[in-house]
Amino acid sequence: MTNTGNPIDYTSPALNLSFDLRSSPYFVKDRQNYLLYQTAKQLPVMQGLSLVDVFLSRGHSIEPHWHPNSNELLYMIQGEIIESILNPFTLQLLSYHVGPQQTVYIPSGWWHWTIAVTDQTRLVVSFDHNQFETVYGSDILRKTPPEVIQTIYGIHAYQWAEVIKPIDRTVIIGPPNGR
Repeated sequence: MTNTGNPIDYTSPALNLSFDLRSSPYFVKDRQNYLLYQTAKQLPVMQGLSLVDVFLSRGHSIEPHWHPNSNELLYMIQGEIIESILNPFTLQLLSYHVGPQQTVYIPSGWWHWTIAVTDQTRLVVSFDHNQFETVYGSDILRKTPPEVIQTIYGIHAYQWAEVIKPIDRTVIIGPPNGR
């Protein structure tokens, strides 16, 4: 096989085609709820691809978010989830009950979230970008100034500030500890 202009030298004896995701945590809430990831940063040969290995227990969720630079394909390995997606063109909320060996496709820029229905839920999410980006709902909530919320939605700034006060960092996997 010849190299066709690709920056990866497939003939090199130093070519690495293997990576252990267990060495690459993206987010860890606890022993049952965590994310492992792999991008071109961990395995440079993965051009145009990246993935996340998701482990959730019942009632835990990946918070609402979107990916501004990549489409997503979710593949269920074990357990069940409800995947909800907001279609930005029709404002229709799409919800899918997903079990093993089922997939859900999420276009780039679409707001979505995942809720585990069972314990020991595992899914793999692949992205068509070698360095996927994510914008999380918790960041939108806590970074929008309360005065903006008051001006736009008529919610008193001090009330809004009190409501979002417990959100002091990016959530990624919810609910908060103790629930």
